[in-house]
Amino acid sequence: MKKLILLVTFTLLLASIGTAQSTPKVFTKGAMNTMDSTYDLKIWLDTLPDKSNLFAMGPYDKMKGEITVFDGKPFFASAFKEGKMVISQSWDIRSPFFVYSNVKHWVEYNLEGPLNTIEEIQEKVAKIAESEGYDIKEPFAFRISGEFDQITAHIVTPRNADVEGYRPDVKSQDFSFKNEIGQIIGFYSEKHQGIFTGSKSFIHVHYLRDDQTFMGHLDKITTANKLFKLYLPKKQTSVKTGMRVNDTDFSKGRLGNIQNIDLDDLVKFHGHLCDGLVVGHLGLQQALQKLYPNGIIDRTNTRIVSNSSPCLTDAAIFTTGGRYQFNSFYVSNDMDALFTVQRLDTKKAYTVKMKKGLKPKEIDKLGALAVSEELHACDLNRLKQLEDDFTEILLTTDPKDNFIVTEIVDFKWNPVLKNDYIKTDILNKNKSNCTQ
Repeated sequence: MKKLILLVTFTLLLASIGTAQSTPKVFTKGAMNTMDSTYDLKIWLDTLPDKSNLFAMGPYDKMKGEITVFDGKPFFASAFKEGKMVISQSWDIRSPFFVYSNVKHWVEYNLEGPLNTIEEIQEKVAKIAESEGYDIKEPFAFRISGEFDQITAHIVTPRNADVEGYRPDVKSQDFSFKNEIGQIIGFYSEKHQGIFTGSKSFIHVHYLRDDQTFMGHLDKITTANKLFKLYLPKKQTSVKTGMRVNDTDFSKGRLGNIQNIDLDDLVKFHGHLCDGLVVGHLGLQQALQKLYPNGIIDRTNTRIVSNSSPCLTDAAIFTTGGRYQFNSFYVSNDMDALFTVQRLDTKKAYTVKMKKGLKPKEIDKLGALAVSEELHACDLNRLKQLEDDFTEILLTTDPKDNFIVTEIVDFKWNPVLKNDYIKTDILNKNKSNCTQ
């Protein structure tokens, strides 16, 4: 029985750490159901930090047309005059709601026709995705290429008289074509109705002609029983952030209160998600696996030294249970590491470092300006986006490749009392918003 309990415990531990496979994340800005009559703009495409391999769609400006980004190329189309449309390329455009995903690699599947309704596209994409092991409860991008017998697509037109291209009582213009060769670009989601899909649909689809002379929102389609190519995002690594910990069961209790903690719990403790918090959590996860290789992390048996970063110190005390007043935690910037963590019963200790060159230099450059309170409000937004992008990298790559964990022989515990470190994450709390 004891062997069975140990096996189950170890299995749970392994299930909560390591990596898993998932599709590239889908992001949204704004929503269909929150647009009011002014169509307030929620994103300027030029502010997207990572435009490589970007696939995206949304209305152009204040309903002046359609936007489709295909593999990092931003197309926008307008139809201000009856029977005519203009398609252009630029990042200097805006949108009231937008859905996007960076997909570097695709997996090709055969999709059998006919495709005669948008609903049929939805059903066949979902069926193939699910049969190939995709989690269709999570949103994903997709593409369909081939020759389509007939398609009808619309381009929205302005609804307000003060917007360029406005025509009374015209909200969109339809365009129909036969024998079209091109790409259907779409996003599938069962939980974004009213956000970027209609209230009765799980997909939002645009059509882009192969020669790039037409693009619009796909409404109708007719095809024969022919074969098409469906492209689904190649699954990528996602990091499991859970850790199993052991604590006492009440204020004067016994050891044995085993529970799971993960990054979401740490975020609530710290106050926000940021790259430093993820660095701290994943780095500690690697070191604690070394200290407790065959079981659960004993937070009554662990002490830690942390770099002074607010993110790292919060990760240290939350994850290990270390506290200064109990001589199980202190802060030092004298070590060339993020942390030094020690298991008390074995005296084993490890340092944790992030590999050099992993973190973009611009984050530290802008971060230094933010600490000195010299960063412009709009640059503060850019810094946040850069940190968010780095966070995404950390959470989609194997932590073993990002951190160096080194054992220290004869580690000396030398607690230092110092309370004048700068809490850098609150210095700009009263900074005005970016108005550009």
